[in-house]
Amino acid sequence: MRILGITDLRGATERLSQLSELVSRERIDAIVFCGNIIPEDARSEAFRKAADVGEKPEMEKAVLERLEETAVRAYEAFFDEMGKYDIPVYVVPGYLDAPERLYMQAALNHEVVEPNVEVVHRSFAPVSGEDLTVVGFGGGISDDLRENRFLLVYPEWEASFAFEFVRHIDQNLLMVFNTPPRRGNLDLENGKHIGRHVVESIIKTYRPRFAFCGSALDGQGTAEIGSTLVINPGPLRDGHYAILDTHTRQVTFGRLPAS
Repeated sequence: MRILGITDLRGATERLSQLSELVSRERIDAIVFCGNIIPEDARSEAFRKAADVGEKPEMEKAVLERLEETAVRAYEAFFDEMGKYDIPVYVVPGYLDAPERLYMQAALNHEVVEPNVEVVHRSFAPVSGEDLTVVGFGGGISDDLRENRFLLVYPEWEASFAFEFVRHIDQNLLMVFNTPPRRGNLDLENGKHIGRHVVESIIKTYRPRFAFCGSALDGQGTAEIGSTLVINPGPLRDGHYAILDTHTRQVTFGRLPAS
């Protein structure tokens, strides 16, 4: 099985139209998207400024609602595009893909119309014809903070607890995270390691065959955690992608031409 791994579109919607030819040429059987449909905006800026002084983020209601409307249009356009494929697409939200309620609403609306698109955040989806089930957890992960309007961030305990159901799945696993593990350079961004040890712990506990992650813009590459092959495809915003052959465990990285 050949899986196209992508992450961090971050508003570069022109990249979506480039994927169709790639999917056909490379005979892709499924797509995994690790989150961050939209780019940084005034909400993420407000959140970080407030966090720096230990306060809750605030913004004028009308401004916040306009930003949310823009985000929803981006979510709907993304799911529309993914729904055009005749192959399964497995997605989790990124830490920028807030508010959680409106993201999930857009996703669920499109799952009815485009059943090939599966949101595996806190959930799972068996891969037809393969001894493989996809499970995922999106958003950012923090020590103890939870935020779902300005950004999408969950406390570590919530990420760990979200996979309890996996113990009842008999098939091999493929895990999808937005947050990278703290392993090698998979979590590298602007010279800093931004991964979380809890992701590495989850992988060690449930031992999936494969795991995809995103968020870290300079972290393209692979790493081994136990028997698990972990892949950061690199940001689709800049044209990066990865193709995994699940039978040979070979990973090929590529880059779309400038749009």
